[in-house]
Amino acid sequence: MMVQKFCKLVQKNTGISCVILLLLLVVSLVMCVSIGSADISFLDVWRIIFHKVNPGIDISDIKPGVQNIVIYLRIPRALLGMVVGASLAVSGIAMQAFTKNPLSEPYVLGISSGASVGAVLSIVSGLILPWGTRLTIPVGSFCGAMASILVVYALSRTGGEITPMRLVLVGVAISAICGAMTDFIVYTAPQDAQVREATFWMLGGLGNASWDELPIPSLVLVPSIMVMLLLSRPLNAMMIGDDTAITLGVPIDTVRKVLIFLTALLTSCSVMVSGCIGFVGLIVPHLVRAIVGADHTRLIPLASIFGGLFMIWADVAARLVCRPAELPVGILTALIGGPLFLWMIHARKYSFGR
Repeated sequence: MMVQKFCKLVQKNTGISCVILLLLLVVSLVMCVSIGSADISFLDVWRIIFHKVNPGIDISDIKPGVQNIVIYLRIPRALLGMVVGASLAVSGIAMQAFTKNPLSEPYVLGISSGASVGAVLSIVSGLILPWGTRLTIPVGSFCGAMASILVVYALSRTGGEITPMRLVLVGVAISAICGAMTDFIVYTAPQDAQVREATFWMLGGLGNASWDELPIPSLVLVPSIMVMLLLSRPLNAMMIGDDTAITLGVPIDTVRKVLIFLTALLTSCSVMVSGCIGFVGLIVPHLVRAIVGADHTRLIPLASIFGGLFMIWADVAARLVCRPAELPVGILTALIGGPLFLWMIHARKYSFGR
């Protein structure tokens, strides 16, 4: 009874719920910055942040090493986790709306498998790009992801249109092929260090986060959410059925192409900076949909914020579980997301598309 009342309250006050979640997100970001192998005072984190805004604030009592950890390591890592989580959540909504399949996720298009091929190939080959070694793996993963989605898109077209079933089947096949290619590259890698680096990347993580990696996924995320919000009513109609959507004047083929483009762009930009972090794009839309329903005008903004929250706290847990070592966050997202999904099914509090 309490859960039902809470869900109805959130549905009636979506705007207020978004504001509350945004405030919780800001507080969580600061808390996550203060937690790690070297704990930093919550108040000191705020002082360092405000010092960057107003240099007149005195932080001379805080060690320079602590300041550098906050500014150059933890803040960009927390922000990148937020952006990646939101991107994967929005991508998951797009794919579930496209296919009308509750098991769809951003990686169903073979994007993650293609990214793995590009990234692992960059690691094993020792390729160094003109603009620096740090961007070699992200660029390689992005190229691999875009190559795979182009192949999936080309093979999924039939009669000038793209059907959800054909897209999923082609995506599964391309994922299998790319997965085999990745395994072959790793298996034949000449150095053990390359195998470890490739394996850690494929498991997903935010350990290499920096300010340089934030602009691209952030600039992609904001307009993508805006476009998804503009498409919320057509998506609601498409969830009812294609015939209903056509009757209401929804250009189904155009909407589907936009959804594929947004999913490919969001997922590619996320994978290139964080590796393959699974289950976020699957579980977050379902969790939020279980609370607010299938109306995309409420689902999209709430899921994007919750996706960011989910990811930054999963990353904190990844830093603490094997402290001082770091566990790949992709392992934890699956360990957390799987039981949550099973609980939702067992509790019978969730019905896709309603």
